[in-house]
Amino acid sequence: MAQHNARCAGGIVLGDSGTVVLVQRTGGDGAWLFPKGHIDEGEDDEAAARREIEEETGLTNLELIDDLGTYTRHGIHKDGTPNLENVKEIHMFLFAAEPHSSLNPSHEIEEAQWVSLSRLIHEIGNAKDKAWFTTVFERVRHAIQRD
Repeated sequence: MAQHNARCAGGIVLGDSGTVVLVQRTGGDGAWLFPKGHIDEGEDDEAAARREIEEETGLTNLELIDDLGTYTRHGIHKDGTPNLENVKEIHMFLFAAEPHSSLNPSHEIEEAQWVSLSRLIHEIGNAKDKAWFTTVFERVRHAIQRD
């Protein structure tokens, strides 16, 4: 079984009152995930993260707060099962949206929502994403408290 490695970028985007945006892919298993996607040839990671977030949520003019580093996980089939032939290296950034930003998801996204930080860990629909999030939770909480 040949493994295909993919590089992806995305972000945790802070909204009003300590909320974070999650998206649900069209035709997927209904899992809520952070906005992210493939890095294009010649594109830098932060630019890719901003592009994917804009494509998936409609959010622009994001303020970069922190580079949250990378983690690796398998891709996800439409039914939510891991795609063992697809290994993704995901580079995540922490951004803040402009105040009172509304979400305008693209065609590939079923729904986007603002979720409170306290609910976030229960809403993230991928175990690897959830495990990674626990490693950066304090940095995210600290960033929210700076307001």
